Amino acid sequence: MNRGEFEGLKVRFGDDVASWPAPFRREALLFLKTDRHDATNQDEKIERLVLEATIEPTDERALARNVMAKIAQPKRRALGLLADFGSWSMPATVATMAFAVTVSAVGGYVAAGVETEISDNALLAFAVGVPPSELAETITVTRNNGGRL
Repeated sequence: MNRGEFEGLKVRFGDDVASWPAPFRREALLFLKTDRHDATNQDEKIERLVLEATIEPTDERALARNVMAKIAQPKRRALGLLADFGSWSMPATVATMAFAVTVSAVGGYVAAGVETEISDNALLAFAVGVPPSELAETITVTRNNGGRL
């Protein structure tokens, strides 16, 4: 079945596919399932979803029982307060990890000792990209030449 045949049957038997004769109804339902992704605009998609929902058999009593059971479930309590931690889990984890990294960094600086001042020669060696020992030799030669490289 294609779109044209389906529209022709819709005109012939009406919009309610469930009331169509059996062979046409089965073919139309198969067409709707396969053609679901081909809907061009939002109105057609919504119309198709509503049509499929009306065709599917449902047990309203079972649905109502499930809803009532979900409502009756006890809520989780933390420290005597009613709280839902489902939405808090990710931010709490991120905050805890950030705190742990901060404490580790501060602990590392404290464990390194009080002397955290780096000499100017070591910083210059790092900036130039040479070991500090080579830079020390270059500085000594430069001083002996009157400050010229």
